[in-house]
Parts: sequence; C-alpha cells; structure tokens
Amino acid sequence: MRRRVFKIILPVLLIGAVVGISTAWAFNNIRYSYQQTANQEIMAIIGAAVTSDDEFQLISALRQNSPDQVMAGSNLLKKYGYLPNDQIADSASRLLHQSILIISLAITIMIIAVVVYFVYLDWRRNRQIAELVEYIQGLNNRIYELHLEENSEDELSILSNELYKIMVLLREAADNQHHARQQLETALADISHQLRTPLTSMQVMVDNIYDDSKMPATVRQDFLRSISRQVESMSSLVMTLLNLAKFDNGSIRLQQLPVEAGELLEEVRQKLEILAELRGVEIILAGDLQAQVRVDRRWQVEALTNIVKNCLEHSPEGSKVTITVTSSPLFLRLKIQDHGEGIAVQDLRHIFERFYKAKNSAAGSVGIGLAFAKTIIEADNGQISVKSQEGKGTEFTVTYFR
Repeated sequence: MRRRVFKIILPVLLIGAVVGISTAWAFNNIRYSYQQTANQEIMAIIGAAVTSDDEFQLISALRQNSPDQVMAGSNLLKKYGYLPNDQIADSASRLLHQSILIISLAITIMIIAVVVYFVYLDWRRNRQIAELVEYIQGLNNRIYELHLEENSEDELSILSNELYKIMVLLREAADNQHHARQQLETALADISHQLRTPLTSMQVMVDNIYDDSKMPATVRQDFLRSISRQVESMSSLVMTLLNLAKFDNGSIRLQQLPVEAGELLEEVRQKLEILAELRGVEIILAGDLQAQVRVDRRWQVEALTNIVKNCLEHSPEGSKVTITVTSSPLFLRLKIQDHGEGIAVQDLRHIFERFYKAKNSAAGSVGIGLAFAKTIIEADNGQISVKSQEGKGTEFTVTYFR
C-alpha cells in the first residue's frame, strides 16, 4: 500500500515542483515589468521637474505621465548614465514570452510523462493479474511451483505468495487426509479381525450349547464364562475406540481439578487389583504421594490404568510394578517401572502408535491401549515417554506440567 501511494505521489510532486519553479520565474519576469513601470514614473517625475518650476504643474504633469515628459526624463537619466541604452520593455516582453513558452512546454512534457507512467503501471498490473490467474489455474491442476523471482513487495506478488502458502497447506491437508484414510482402512481391517475372532468363537460355543441339549453343566458353564469374557473384551475395545474418536474430534472437554497423586494412583491400583493377583505381581506406590496436580481425574485414571495394565501383562510372576511420584513447582512426574521382558528396539519408536502390535504383545491385544493413554495425557497438558531394555524391564515416564 505504501509503495502504491509513493508511486502516485512522486509524479504529483514532480509536476508541483516544475509548476512552482515556472511560476517563480514568471513572477520574476512580472517584477521586471513592474520595475519598467516604476522607471517610467521616475523618468516622468524627472521630466516634469526639468520642464516646470510650479509645484501644482509638477503634480499635474506627474498624473498625466505624458510621453514628452517620459522622453525628457529618459534623455536626462541617460545623459548621466543612470539608465541603460537598451529597451527594457522590449527585453522584459521577450523574457515573459519565453517564460510562458518554457512553462507550457515543461507542463506538457510532465503531463505526457505522467500519462505514460500510469499507462505502464496499468499494463504491468494487468500482466501480473493475468500471470496470477494462470498461476491459480496451475494450482488447480496441482502444479505447486513457487517463482522466487516474483518475490517482491508488490501487492499482487504478496497475494501470489500468500495464495501459494494456502495451497501448500491444502496440499498437505489432502496428503494427510489420504494418509489418515489409509490408516483408517488399516485400522478398520485390524478391528474387523479382532472382532471377527471372538465373534466366531462365541458363535461356535452358542451353536454347541444350542445343538447339544445333553451338554454337561460344567462344560456349559465354561462356555458361558468364555462368552462373557469375549463380550467384555469386545465391549472394552469398542468403548476405547469410541473414546479415542471423541478425543480426536475434540468433543471431550477435560475438567482440570486438583487431586492428590496418591488418590489418583490408588484408584488405578484398585481397578487392576484382580489382574495383579492373577498375574502374581505387586503394585507399589512410592514418592511424594501427597503432591497435588490439576488434571481430569476420570480420564487420567483411564490413561494410567492402560499403562500399568501393560506393565502387569509383561511382568513375570512374583515381580513388582513400581509407581514413583516426584513433584516440583513446574511439574508432577510419575515413573511407572516393571521388571519384565522389555520392548525390542525396533518396536520402541512405534509403541504409542495406534493398532501397532509389538512382537511380544499380549494375547488378544489390538495395540490401542498405549495410544489411547498418550492421547489422554497430552490432552491434559501432559507428556509421556518410554525407555526399555529387553530382558530387564520398561519404564514409562508421565509428566503433568503445572
């Protein structure tokens, strides 16, 4: 905008300067004309003084300003060298005409220059608009090329660059959408596989119960318990996927309220108490359990439960899973450590990816628990990391920033 204003003001200033100089010159010429008139009056006074001694006649002659008196005064002044011999009036007249001619010529040239200048600007702008239209058509055809030689401060160049940035973002969004669609297809295939297996198993057991009326009660009870476990597992998977989708689209709003770390972890331990007993693993809470942090209690219990559950499933019988709390003015940190089989190096970088199954994944795992935990923790202004060594164990670090 400033450059455009400058382009308009500059010619106006030049024309104003030329007109000002020309006007000053014209006024100077007019001054010469006034000087000539004054000389004539002086000469008339001198002539009247020479030809008359009467004061009244002197004033009367001055008012008449007759040619004879002017001529008499001029001859007397010339006699003593007061006036030059050239004709001032003729010189002033010629100078005035020359001034008028030069001023007219200068103004004409400046007007032509300004017209040519603005015609050039209009032509250049039309050319840039045509190039911009061609550029947009290229972007519509997915031709993403940035012409660096056009990177100037001109308004249309800036518009072109901003349009390029927008189209790059749209291209990245399209690529991400394509990648997300591929991930969704893979995820749906994994989910279908995970659901098909228990559904097939339940269908077989239900058919056996339905077809065999003489089935022993103990076998029937085993089938029903197995069906119940399968249904519970499927229900948990569906709920996890549903909650994960809600976090993705932002429909879940976390309510951050102060809670003691010990209370949070005790609730996690109670939820996993039966699994820990079945696995023969003890969950130990240590550190600054009275430290408080502002988080959404319900969802953080869900996230930490998934992490501790993963540790329990990979811990040998008789081992311990230790959760240590450390607190500072900047953050509250939880270290969840097991002494199990560890995670392979090639799996470690993918451990939080959705539907990723490591080589030592637990039976029935769909690779969604840790990804869900990471989503919840990061949504609550937290951060999670992991380090592991095969054969020695794994340590998850959860940090909630204050």
